[in-house]
Amino acid sequence: MSRGTIALAGLAIAVAGGISLDRIWHTGGAIADALRLRDAGATFPAARLKADIERLQTIREPEADELGALAFFHYATADIARAGGNADAGQRELNEAASAARRALALSPARADLAVALAEIEFLRNGAGPEVYKALDLSYRTAPRELWIVQRRIGLGLRLIAVAPPGLADNIVSDIHILGEPFAPPEQYQMLAEAAFVAGPAAVATVERELGLGHPWPFGFFEKRLSELRANRAGQLGTK
Repeated sequence: MSRGTIALAGLAIAVAGGISLDRIWHTGGAIADALRLRDAGATFPAARLKADIERLQTIREPEADELGALAFFHYATADIARAGGNADAGQRELNEAASAARRALALSPARADLAVALAEIEFLRNGAGPEVYKALDLSYRTAPRELWIVQRRIGLGLRLIAVAPPGLADNIVSDIHILGEPFAPPEQYQMLAEAAFVAGPAAVATVERELGLGHPWPFGFFEKRLSELRANRAGQLGTK
């Protein structure tokens, strides 16, 4: 009996291993594409995104990584549709992206990258509001100081700084200090300037106030890059 039980257990492990390997073979390439979208800022043609989406949609009970990949693919597809002037298709893709991100977070609530992506998606769908704040707050609770997450969420955070609830506003200010730490790579200060410039006057004023309280080096780099951005915009307006 014991040898039979051991044999059956070994067979079960072997079958499970085979299923796992088959699943990795089937979805591994798509998940790798999603990571390139997330981490390296890669761009893929719409046909490739569609193929990856269709591959993942064949999974009967998708796991968090697969659902997360779906979210990033739909998000990227929405960008393509919106850039092409197809607002309706863009909205449909954003809806699909939000649904996939929520399902992934239900399985893996510590995925701060997906929480930030969901916050961005909800902002694009409906503007600032509770759904955006809730998703962004989850990213702060699960990854308060991870630099790559901070770099991803600072753009949205600064767009919200004028309307964010007090607790969320405090977290956004915390991200400003993380990127504006003294003796950090200058690229961090430039990233902060670019995000503030896009977000508008309230964001610029907030960053200037916070950096002005500390070491002069981050403030100087920030102001230099901000001046360059303003000059570029003035030049573009002057040529029109």
